[in-house]
Amino acid sequence: MRCFNCGCELTRNDFCTNCGADINEYRRIVRLSNGYYNDGLMKAKVRDLSGAVVSLRASLKLNRNNVDARNLLGLVYFEMGEAVAALSEWVVSKNIKPDKNIADDFMEAVQSNPGRLTAINQSIKKYNQALLYARQGSLDLAVIQLKKVLQVNPNLIVAYELLGLLYLQSEEFNRAKRVLTLASKIDRNNTRILYYMREAEEGLALRYAGDGRSGRDRKKSAATASDSFQYTSGNEVIIQPINNTEKKGMSSFITMLIGLAVGCALMFFLVLPARIRSASSDMNEQMQGISDELTAKNADLEEKDKRIEALQSENETVKGQLAELTGSSGMVERYDHLADAALNYIQHPDDVMGTEAMLESIFGDSLPAGDIVSGNSISANTLPALDPAIYSASFRNLYEYLNNDVSYKAASTYIDRGKEELSDGQYQAAIGDLLKATEIAPGSDEAWFYLAESYRESGDSVHATQIYSRIVNDMPDSEYADRAKKSLTNGAATDNETGDTAQTQQEENNTDDDLAQALAAQALQQAMAGAAVPDNIENTEGAAQQ
Repeated sequence: MRCFNCGCELTRNDFCTNCGADINEYRRIVRLSNGYYNDGLMKAKVRDLSGAVVSLRASLKLNRNNVDARNLLGLVYFEMGEAVAALSEWVVSKNIKPDKNIADDFMEAVQSNPGRLTAINQSIKKYNQALLYARQGSLDLAVIQLKKVLQVNPNLIVAYELLGLLYLQSEEFNRAKRVLTLASKIDRNNTRILYYMREAEEGLALRYAGDGRSGRDRKKSAATASDSFQYTSGNEVIIQPINNTEKKGMSSFITMLIGLAVGCALMFFLVLPARIRSASSDMNEQMQGISDELTAKNADLEEKDKRIEALQSENETVKGQLAELTGSSGMVERYDHLADAALNYIQHPDDVMGTEAMLESIFGDSLPAGDIVSGNSISANTLPALDPAIYSASFRNLYEYLNNDVSYKAASTYIDRGKEELSDGQYQAAIGDLLKATEIAPGSDEAWFYLAESYRESGDSVHATQIYSRIVNDMPDSEYADRAKKSLTNGAATDNETGDTAQTQQEENNTDDDLAQALAAQALQQAMAGAAVPDNIENTEGAAQQ
């Protein structure tokens, strides 16, 4: 025995040696539970099954962990034909004691015969149907159903009880007694069966009361007395009929018609309604099954439609991605442009402008152009952001290498060309080339200075003044800073050739953001798409010396 509190093995002491709990009452309860179990076992051995059920339930009420009592209760239930209750008790016993439990053998024995288990389930359904017929007043149908139940499950005590009760209701005492006798062989001390048996015997006793003959014998005697007379001749009793005339054919025919009418009426009022209800119930079950099947199929179709829509959407997305890769602006096209630029760079090293144009065509409008004047400072351009998730490392490395080298050479070319055009008096052409140089190399002080000179010579003193000021403010260490300051001091870029001093002053008072937008607009009109260079290119003149 183990402690109810801590589960430790108990000794002969009145307390638990582990947790100190008082176990006197616990031991008394366990002993009482075991006593009820022993009583139930003795009753089960003499086939007092109902009494055994009462004792075993009392044992489990006191100690629900009494596995032996629970297993025996399941056996008693199974012997009484109640397989569901038996399996329930064995399952609970298995949960209480998972290892070395005989309930495993019991359940395996029942479940190893699926046919037998199915027959038991069908017998329970038929018993419930018979009970429903009895409540509805269809006693004949209930009797038929119960006979079928007992053919399948001959140990179902409740079926015997109900069948005997129906026979008692219809005053068929002999049949009731015969059925109840069979039930008493299974459960000898069932109180309900014994009570029904007594009722059947009392009914038979009342029927046989009087002269000791049955009612049928008394009726025969009465009929004989009215239709004949008897006399004694020696030791013999002679019965002579009073009227020997036989019944006429018409009366027999009428009797037969009356019997047919009564039979049809019984069929119409008793059997037919029950059959109609049974057929209607079966039809409703079939309709419910069909409805459930249709609902499941509709749900399956809806799920498949959703999957089709999802696959179509995914297909469209993949097609779009494929179009982006293979289109004129897709990844494949960009790789082709990069390959062309690399090939041109190798085959024609001096064709800097061509290679630059090919690099620009890789990204098209997506390549960010360099800022000419941003706010109050001259800022450096950066390479376009090459997402590692989109572009491979080889693509990024090759592009950066070509862009750095070609941009440096292109900026030098644009500066040299702009200086020559400035010397030749081609101021607009010089402005265009020098703007391109500033886009490629925003940190080149030489490009900015000669751009200001070109603006001044072209008469655009506003832009010239602004660029001189930026060089002085943003590039104070540049060799062109002093020259720009001198140009500002001498007033070289204060007035334009039209002499509109008031307008120049008003434009100089504009915000830095408006000037930046005006310069950027002119740069976009005159320059090609901007190419990015690293921030470490400060001026093209120093790069050329390297």
